[in-house]
Amino acid sequence: MRDLHNQVAVQHTLAPATHTATATGTAVDRRGFESVDHAVTLGASGDTLSPSVSITLKLEHSHDGVGWEAATDADALGPTLGASGAYAVIDDPAEDGTTYRVGYVGGRRYSRVVAEFTGVHASGTPLAALALLGHAHMRPV
Repeated sequence: MRDLHNQVAVQHTLAPATHTATATGTAVDRRGFESVDHAVTLGASGDTLSPSVSITLKLEHSHDGVGWEAATDADALGPTLGASGAYAVIDDPAEDGTTYRVGYVGGRRYSRVVAEFTGVHASGTPLAALALLGHAHMRPV
């Protein structure tokens, strides 16, 4: 029987915390894996989200884990990426308390997510991010 537990590695990229300003996830190194899926989960915001008080989730990639660029739509699975790598804009209270996922399929070794805060977030929003690495070259992971 094939099981998922021995097929997928999980990496914390943003530890669970209440954020009031832009938070950048740690780099995910795809070495030894063929696929990466990023998941950002948000709790209930302490601020009233609106177009002027919002959170934009972005996907970035890098050849070396140092110089970062916005990923393009051709590099992603799931939602369509905007010009800045944006794949979700949370600007309404009905949109928090949700998990947002994006798969990275680009040719670069490193990827990460950024939660960009716009406006004043006095109370903050709890969020965390995980990367799921799959299709490992060597199993079990």
